[in-house]
Order: sequence, then structure tokens, then C-alpha cells
Amino acid sequence: MKFTTLLLGCALALGGTQALAETKVIANVGLQGSESARYDAADDRIVVANLGPRGGGDDGFVSLFTPDGVVTNLKWIEGGKNGVELRDPLGVFVKGESVYLADVAAIRVFDRKTGAPKATHKVDGAVRLNDVVVADDGTMYVTDSGNDDNAGALYKITAAGKVSAFAARDPALERPNGIAIMSDGDIVHGGRGVNLVIRTPKGKIVREVSLPYGRMDGIVALPNGALLVASQDGHNVYHVPASGKPTVVASDITVPAAIGLDTKRNRLIIPQIAAASLTLVDLP
Repeated sequence: MKFTTLLLGCALALGGTQALAETKVIANVGLQGSESARYDAADDRIVVANLGPRGGGDDGFVSLFTPDGVVTNLKWIEGGKNGVELRDPLGVFVKGESVYLADVAAIRVFDRKTGAPKATHKVDGAVRLNDVVVADDGTMYVTDSGNDDNAGALYKITAAGKVSAFAARDPALERPNGIAIMSDGDIVHGGRGVNLVIRTPKGKIVREVSLPYGRMDGIVALPNGALLVASQDGHNVYHVPASGKPTVVASDITVPAAIGLDTKRNRLIIPQIAAASLTLVDLP
């Protein structure tokens, strides 16, 4: 397997100043439709969800990487094998001893240590589940991006698997994509537009935050109330403080997807679908 690593310079705009961060691009390692990446702090590794060959077959897979971008298991979880069903996994989230995957019309849960299937939560009426985040009590919040003929929606799934609407299907949701739980417990999501929407755990909108560019994908919530947000229209990742203006922390990313954050190294993890790659950016 050919392994390509590119070391680049990435300009970080912080408080009006520019700093040069080390950026590493991991490509040509076997990723296929790498749409989502999360950091698993317990095992100090990166977990990447891959769509696999396009067409909706049972051939999606999950890859494991070291924090520096070395593949340790390209197909740790693989659709169609070992009792696994995995068609088009878009979102991945690691919580406790479980790995959660948003897979078309179901949330599939796997054992964090072994990769064995643990549970499947089917979402009736789902069009295209995209991202998932899990609260401390096990509640799952899920985006459904819809399609050209169907508006998007948001779902809430209890730890026991009870599914309910968190926000009803509505064009005003702007085809929601990324979702995260903020440090105060509120839920933030973004989609095709330029506004981040922040809701209470009961679904009530409390405020919105506008970014310079939209078509938002992954969102990472930081302990201080700030957010990291990937913008496909901006080809970048924003740092959105609890108050004040957003700044760009990673630029010139062709299609930044569902980002993750290595909290041990303060390292941004940016997957790209078409490029089948990961970009690692060391933040200051």
C-alpha cells in the first residue's frame, strides 16, 4: 500500500495575527469516501468513517490511525463481514465504550475495543442520516440532511433506542449536516446556509451565529464554549468563540468534511471525501 505524507504550511488567523502551523496530509493509504473522523482519547487513535464504493451496497468501513496518521487497521469495521451491516456511514462519534455511526437510516453502535456490533437504532422516515453526537446520558442527536426532494430534519434517540423528532422536517433547517453538544449542554447544528443554530436539549432555538461562508459540515465543541466548524463553501475551518468574531484556523481545504480534534495534541483532523485523505493541523 502506497503511503503519502505531505508537510505543508497553514496560516492561522488568531486575534489579527498570523502563525504558521504544521499541516500533514495523509493520502493514498486506502481510504474511500472518508467523510468523518473522530479522536478516541481512551486509545489515543483516530477513527475514520468511509462510505466505501458508491452505490449504497453493504461495503462501508471504519479505519483506525495513529495520531500522526499511520494506518493501523484500514478496515477495522467492515460492512458485509462479521455480522456487520454498514452501507454509507457518514458520521462517526466515540463515547464511552461505544462507536456510533450514522448510516443512511439507522444509527449503528459498535464496541469501541473490538469493533463488534452492539446495537442498531433504525430511524423510520429518515432520508440521509449525516452526523451524530452523544450526550453523557447516552442520548443521541442526529442530523438528517434530506435530499433535493426532501427537506432535512433532526432526530433524538434515547439510550434505550426510542426515536423522536428533535426538529421536524423543514426547509428552514437548510439541509442540516454537522451537530455537536456545547459545553453548557445546548445543541448546535449547521447546514447549507451560513447560520449555526443553537438549541436547548428540548429543541428550542436560543440563538444563531452567522459565519462568512456556509455549507457547514463537521462541528467540534470546545470546553470554553467555542466551536470549530468546517465550511465547504469557505474551504476552511473556523474557530467560533463564545463571543466575538470567527477566525480561520485551517485554510485551502478543498472539501472539509466532518472534522475531529485530537485533544491531547490540540490537533485538528480534517477528512476529505473525494480526495480520500486526512489533513492534520496542529493548532496553537
